[in-house]
Amino acid sequence: MTGIEIVAAVVTAVSIWLAARQNVWYFPTGIVSVILYGWIYAEARLYAEAGLQAVWFLLMLYGWYEWLYGGEKATELRVSRTPRRAWLGILFAAVGMSLLITMIQYRYTDNPAPLIDSSIAAFSIVAQFMTARKWIENWLFWIVINVFAVALYIDRALYPTAILYAVLLLLGIKGYFEWRRSLASV
Repeated sequence: MTGIEIVAAVVTAVSIWLAARQNVWYFPTGIVSVILYGWIYAEARLYAEAGLQAVWFLLMLYGWYEWLYGGEKATELRVSRTPRRAWLGILFAAVGMSLLITMIQYRYTDNPAPLIDSSIAAFSIVAQFMTARKWIENWLFWIVINVFAVALYIDRALYPTAILYAVLLLLGIKGYFEWRRSLASV
């Protein structure tokens, strides 16, 4: 446990709380979080998670723009359901990336948990894209991802991060219900 890990955990929890409330400050706090966690995961030899932080950074920038201007006539984006036509692509991308990243890690890294690390990374990329589009089902992905992440971080002795992901699991449930209320009011 390091001081930087504790700071990263707190910043991330604040960021996800902001996302649950549909507050655009989710993105700048999220950018700080991904920078801190890129370093933490690299130190813990969780290479897919470390690399994921670079992807997060780009998705944070994309989501920030989309939330502000991705709605009708370049207005604020509203919560919606994932379009049916998107589901096949979402699942194909998540499973495909998971398999590809796992194969790369088995071959080229000393990661002690390449399958779970790769799967968390791949499904997180898809979930973050869904979050950027304000598709409500993103929260269901995050809930499942966080269950597996808690187990991985306990195994890697990243205890503040494991606690963070347990909190994120609860915030994911809260986010789903808050976004569902917002969806119902449209």
